[in-house]
Amino acid sequence: MRFVFLNVAFFILGVCFAQKPNDSTRMNGIRILASHNSYKKQPHKKVLKFLKRFEDKLGAHNNPDYIDYGHLRFSDQFDKYGIRGLELDVNYDPKGGHYKRRRVNFFLFGQRQRLKGGALKKPGFKLLHIADVDFETNYLTFKDALQEVKAWSKSHPGHIPIYINIEAKGSHPADESKALQRLGFTTCIPFDTLAYHSLEQEINEVFEKEEVYRPSDFRQDYSNLRSRIDSIGWPLLKDVSGKVIFILEGSNHHIYKSFSNASMFYFGTENDSNAIFLLRNNAVGQLDEIRRLSKFFMIRTRTDAGTLESRQNNYSVWNAAIDSEAQILSTDYYMPDRRWSTYKVGFKNGLYQTIKTP
Repeated sequence: MRFVFLNVAFFILGVCFAQKPNDSTRMNGIRILASHNSYKKQPHKKVLKFLKRFEDKLGAHNNPDYIDYGHLRFSDQFDKYGIRGLELDVNYDPKGGHYKRRRVNFFLFGQRQRLKGGALKKPGFKLLHIADVDFETNYLTFKDALQEVKAWSKSHPGHIPIYINIEAKGSHPADESKALQRLGFTTCIPFDTLAYHSLEQEINEVFEKEEVYRPSDFRQDYSNLRSRIDSIGWPLLKDVSGKVIFILEGSNHHIYKSFSNASMFYFGTENDSNAIFLLRNNAVGQLDEIRRLSKFFMIRTRTDAGTLESRQNNYSVWNAAIDSEAQILSTDYYMPDRRWSTYKVGFKNGLYQTIKTP
């Protein structure tokens, strides 16, 4: 027991006191660990048991096992496990109350359909994975989540930048099933221009201008983001330390590309002169492609998905992600789920890994 305690203590010290990369390191020259669906809590056991009864009707892509995971609050992820990337599923709710009901609980004895308190009744973006099904969250609203990131950032000046992947949700099960709509399941409200302006507003209501590293900070006086890289390279770490960097994907996110003074970068294509972040989530199947692209872009890839790696104690995807030289590695397992195995991932110093850049 004493040996285990010492190992845990040294691991925590490694996270807290790992030496920061040299300030002359480029922004794309360090690799960080990110959590996937970072806000999410584990679904209630009754919900999972209910869904398993209909597993054969849900289809292979909707296996309830795939959502049987959850995360700590952000400050614990940052402090204890060196997480420096988050993913937030943002749901548009301009009038409020659209996501106030958890419909699957209607079929479960003792489970409330509606939460106490008024947070879900107010206008604003809500954080949840799958409406009416996988809705347990550490943060009901987008602004609540941002407030915690801001508080942690202010108390840790000079930290390695925190990358926040914003996924604008574009569908839920009821969008694909008239039967679920008749049962009262909630459809998704698509993102439009007004939605993205509102999303910008919520970011700017929480963060001061200097706390966020924006596309205009990156571009400077160059015509686009890629021309800046071609001319003077990626920013140095000292230019982005202590800041938060937002990256957008999801529903109608092409609308956002025309925004001036944008707060968020976006995941794009390699032919887009203003895309410097790319998604390549299949580290095994896209290994050679990621290696090629990581010389010019920042790449986000997955190290595990759907609880499979944890259930099988399988490190093959993690090893491929490491070999790929992608810079943002997204996981559900910075700590193990001992129901199944000891599978967990992380860097030797508990915080980051330096990678080669041109």
